[in-house]
Amino acid sequence: MRDFSNYWNALSYAFVKYDNLKRDNGLPYVIHPIRITLILRAFGFNEFDNEDLMIGTLLHDLFEDTNITIKELESKFGKKVASIINESTKPLDVKKDHWLKKFKNYSKEAKIIKIADRIDNLLDMENWDKQRQISYLNQSKIIVMSCRDANQELANKLDELIQDLLNGILDH
Repeated sequence: MRDFSNYWNALSYAFVKYDNLKRDNGLPYVIHPIRITLILRAFGFNEFDNEDLMIGTLLHDLFEDTNITIKELESKFGKKVASIINESTKPLDVKKDHWLKKFKNYSKEAKIIKIADRIDNLLDMENWDKQRQISYLNQSKIIVMSCRDANQELANKLDELIQDLLNGILDH
């Protein structure tokens, strides 16, 4: 039997660390990274062959949303996972568009997480005002351009979703 205890430890850790956080729609925050892992599974990734990617996915928002340190993540899940999560975290002093363009220089894992994260976020924006939706979709195009080389199929799915949502917004 293959060992995936690190993944289960990360899942448990995510439940603890995201404990009281909620999404805009009121769901427990931890549902978001779990949904992203499901998106990745649909594109052929799994916790056995892509352990660091899947753990990084579960924990990708910890630096933004909790007081965890990179040292703590390194000690629990290793330097590679901590590095992936660090790349996935927007520095406070950098504009979002600029940061998204820099993704072209980041690891394959960080790019894959960013694409799947954006797919999940786009599926949750129905209660946003039209201008916020359009702005978010335009940022999503930057993600496609910056991260496409990490996984063409996943990037194509994001691009298709962007077009479908933009067409729906502009038709109304």
